[in-house]
Amino acid sequence: MTLHLPTLLTVCVAALATSAGVMTLYAATRRTYRGFAWWVVAQWLLALGCLLQLFRDSAPEVLPLANLLLLQWPITVLAGMRRFAARQPSRVPMLADWLLLSLAWGVWLATWAAEGSLATRVLAFAAGAAVLHLYSAATLWHMAESRGSAAMKLLVGLELCAAALQALRVGFALGGPVDGSGQELLLASGLVILVSSLVMVFLALMLTAERSEASLQEVHRQLRFLANIDVLTHVPNRRHFHELAAQTLAEGARPPCTLMMFDVDHFKRINDLLGHASGDEALRQVARCLRDSLRAPDVAGRLGGDEFAALLPGTGVDDAMTVAARIVGQLADRQVAPGVAPLSLSFGIVQMHDGESLDEALRRADQALYEAKRQGRSRAVPAFGAEDRPVFGESRSLGLSSF
Repeated sequence: MTLHLPTLLTVCVAALATSAGVMTLYAATRRTYRGFAWWVVAQWLLALGCLLQLFRDSAPEVLPLANLLLLQWPITVLAGMRRFAARQPSRVPMLADWLLLSLAWGVWLATWAAEGSLATRVLAFAAGAAVLHLYSAATLWHMAESRGSAAMKLLVGLELCAAALQALRVGFALGGPVDGSGQELLLASGLVILVSSLVMVFLALMLTAERSEASLQEVHRQLRFLANIDVLTHVPNRRHFHELAAQTLAEGARPPCTLMMFDVDHFKRINDLLGHASGDEALRQVARCLRDSLRAPDVAGRLGGDEFAALLPGTGVDDAMTVAARIVGQLADRQVAPGVAPLSLSFGIVQMHDGESLDEALRRADQALYEAKRQGRSRAVPAFGAEDRPVFGESRSLGLSSF
């Protein structure tokens, strides 16, 4: 069955106008990203180009504009992609896109103005279109966005198919006069335009969906961070500390497990004397010293205010006292205002009993912390025995002065 060229062009115009209308409606009613408008424009211009092709015999003067509108599609789509993936700019400047389009159209226009044969004009147009599609495919392929985007890979494949078909037209034009086979290739070009118009709608929506999904995943990641991490100190908050510590214990942490609780001595005075900004900076420095002093299996967290805790698997009380001294030693070099409000820490340390819950161990560590305060602060106090009858071991002074 032979397909009538005007009929095919009419179908192309209807399909392109429909696809462009769908994309326009989507852009007007949904959130889109930079570049989407260029894809819509590419569809409308291609539809107009096919429409003008219907009048090429009755009004030959419209042919230059019609062919320019047909040639622009890969470059306009590429311009939209450049804006869509603006965070990973291409090595090839955008100006090169439009210069190449101007060159391809200019070569055909010169051939048409010189009243060359039909084969020569077909050769000029098909060669220019093939180069434009290949250039667009290569530029898209080298964009960082294409590495993880199925839609980008499909778009590159579409450009390569269009380039291959135009290359076939070049071969037929070089072989001699454009006969029936050449006409069949022209019809095939129309079919590629028709398919491209429909596929482009899918690709544009797919690219938008991929970007929306990536944005949603980033929002979820940030929400998880805000839900689990104390924003000021960048250590787990109280809830997340409980989750991580409980998980560590449930997974059979290497015994003995020691829990330490500590806070900043006279923290209220630091806020009163230096202001809350300095108080926040003091907490950040304490948290940094805590993070730098722990191992990978250890779990640290901010319980609230100026109070912190750390679970140390495979660590005895004596080793935990050494960890406390290490934290304080690092803090000595990170004082916020040593001459006005020197920072010092008090620690309560307990070794967890078999079958003891985390909350029970925290309460015993809190008792040891209060004992450290009672003994004069800036020291670590271990606690043994039950919660209702605590036995405090020998305290260790940590060297920093408590004003």
